[in-house]
Amino acid sequence: MIIPKGVFLTSTIYLKSNVNIKLEKGAVLKAVSNINLYHPFIPKTVLSKYSTISATGNNGNSAYDTVWTKALVIGESVSNVTISGEGTIDGEHVFNAKGEEGMRGPHTIILANCSNIKFEGILIEKAANYALLAYNLQSAVFQNIRVQQGWDGIHIRGGKNIVIKNCDLQTGDDAIAGGFWENFLVKDCSINSSCNGIRVIMPVKNFVVTDCSFIGPGKFPHRTSGKAHRTNMLSGIYIQPGGWGPVKGELEGIHISNLKMRNMGSPFIFELHKGNNAADITVENITADSIKGPIAIHSDSGYVYKNVLFKNLSIDYLTNTATQAPWALGASNVEHFRLENAKFGASGNKPQTAIELENVTLPSLINVNVYNANNGNEVKTTHSGKIELNR
Repeated sequence: MIIPKGVFLTSTIYLKSNVNIKLEKGAVLKAVSNINLYHPFIPKTVLSKYSTISATGNNGNSAYDTVWTKALVIGESVSNVTISGEGTIDGEHVFNAKGEEGMRGPHTIILANCSNIKFEGILIEKAANYALLAYNLQSAVFQNIRVQQGWDGIHIRGGKNIVIKNCDLQTGDDAIAGGFWENFLVKDCSINSSCNGIRVIMPVKNFVVTDCSFIGPGKFPHRTSGKAHRTNMLSGIYIQPGGWGPVKGELEGIHISNLKMRNMGSPFIFELHKGNNAADITVENITADSIKGPIAIHSDSGYVYKNVLFKNLSIDYLTNTATQAPWALGASNVEHFRLENAKFGASGNKPQTAIELENVTLPSLINVNVYNANNGNEVKTTHSGKIELNR
């Protein structure tokens, strides 16, 4: 199916299997402004594991909430679908007074229980909620797509064998988000956000991020901030299973490498909550500057990280008299923590403590500029083992 140059107004479209849709250059699928013309996605299978429930019981992100699941494009249980070309899908920031935060309209695309899906080349802009929301997505490729404005860019709850590569994501909210991922690759992407670059809110296994840039501030404001037009990037990669409500499962096999990062709060935050443990996390070959907050690796009491390695880091922080300790890195509840070949710099006034370790059983700091055999004043340890200086 070829969509030629021109602007085509539409409400909800349903995808079918074995369909290739090509949007030619200048082709625009544009959302109509009347919220009442949009259909909700109605699940035909059980998707309750992907719901997020806050401490107050609010379940605004449920697949069974027919206000939340309105969408411009819906695909359920479809396979072998490609949407490609140089055209645009325009969500037109459709307003819904009954939507989340009293404003969010339909998602641009919702997929559920789909497989062998490919998006290539297109621009998705002005999403009235998420540009893409997917549940239980299998074998999907997002290649050379652009996402601009809206809230979340690519938000997948339940994804196996997913590739996001050579994409340019400029979002008002999290650029990539979700969880319950297995074999999930993000490669060669440019990520710009007024919230978090990548935010994981559920367990993941074999999650790789490599050869990407994370640059703030956001080009487009966080829409929920209203007149404040907030654009500061909160963090580069924020991994917090259970952060949006209790969810059981492990973090396993996370490998983050070859990133360039600039102008954000924290480059990396890892948080474990009730029911979550973590093993085998590697972060290496990172260059970052204009960073305002420390790397953070923390957990609720009783939940632990087994093996965490940070290697080959060069990070320059923006510090001042208001900066709190530790200014570079804090880690707690880790069995084996290794920091190798790390250079931390600060541009202004800073607390003495650069690194703080709490309940770290086997800490290693090898070739770290703020700690050596003759200078331990910038590292604070509590209930932790002796710091090793050799491999």
